[in-house]
Amino acid sequence: MRRKFVLGLLVPVLVLSMILCGFSNFNGANQDHHEELTYGLDPTLPKSEPANAETAGLEPTLEQKPTEHEQTGSELAESEPTGFESIQSEPKPEPMDPETTQPTPLTQTNYSIPVANAIKFFGQSQEAEAMLWLDVMHRRFGIEEFVNSLQRFDQLVYLHPDRSSVRLFRRIADYDNPVYAEDLKRVKSALDRITLPALYCDRLDFPSDYLLVLEEGVRQGGYHLTHVLLAWIWIQENGCEVDLADGFIEEMYHANAALINTDPIVTDLELEAAAFLCLAGQSELIDDAFLDRVISSQGIDGGWESSERWHTTVLGLLFLMHVEFPSDAYPPVLSPCPA
Repeated sequence: MRRKFVLGLLVPVLVLSMILCGFSNFNGANQDHHEELTYGLDPTLPKSEPANAETAGLEPTLEQKPTEHEQTGSELAESEPTGFESIQSEPKPEPMDPETTQPTPLTQTNYSIPVANAIKFFGQSQEAEAMLWLDVMHRRFGIEEFVNSLQRFDQLVYLHPDRSSVRLFRRIADYDNPVYAEDLKRVKSALDRITLPALYCDRLDFPSDYLLVLEEGVRQGGYHLTHVLLAWIWIQENGCEVDLADGFIEEMYHANAALINTDPIVTDLELEAAAFLCLAGQSELIDDAFLDRVISSQGIDGGWESSERWHTTVLGLLFLMHVEFPSDAYPPVLSPCPA
């Protein structure tokens, strides 16, 4: 009885096992069938399985990338930004054409090098007072670079700290420059009190003490002396008369010439004495050696050194122009009456 019961249990178990094995074989066959029918992108060729490294007799080799420390310099340059990529990639600027850096050539070509350099010095000048003397040189020597000097003066004078006094000297370049007696009475500068009455003596009377002012200026020497010489030039050009003592004019001329010494350093005062003597037609009183000193002391930019370079360079150029272009009959310093 007991054996029958055990056999009865084993039979269903065996049947169930056979059924399960049948299903397992069926799934495996289907899987193999699907693998055989797998195709690649080529519609005519089945996709081949990759070769097994072991069956080919070769050991698999992996391409190893160098570590960060093993990378070459070129690889590091490609992988790591340095912050200078844009600078390194920009082309180097081409060297500047030397012709573009050259100053504008002068209109006239018959100037000596010292004169030409001094003319170029004033190419960008912003000194209003200098413009009036450049106008003198334009009218007297025909320097075309100075043709618009009066217009430049009118533009610059408004920036001058002493505009009211400086405008009075505009008559050097404009015969009709307006003036009133009260204008001269307000002048405070001792040097301007010497020259301004002479500048307008054909329109305004001399101050009552003007003769004493001239005599005192000669006695004081220095810039007072040179300004008395300039005043005398303007008195003559305006056709005015001053009751000067006998010998006063000759004494004044020689006193100015004596300001020019033999010191190798050329001063502003020496150049002023030389320039004004030339304006007065007394250039023969200037020692010939002074010319060499003036040329040798000229700066590379065409100017002469002093506390006010524009002033000294105006005087230096004025002197050199008279030496380079001598004449027995120069045009007047003051602008003439319009026809």
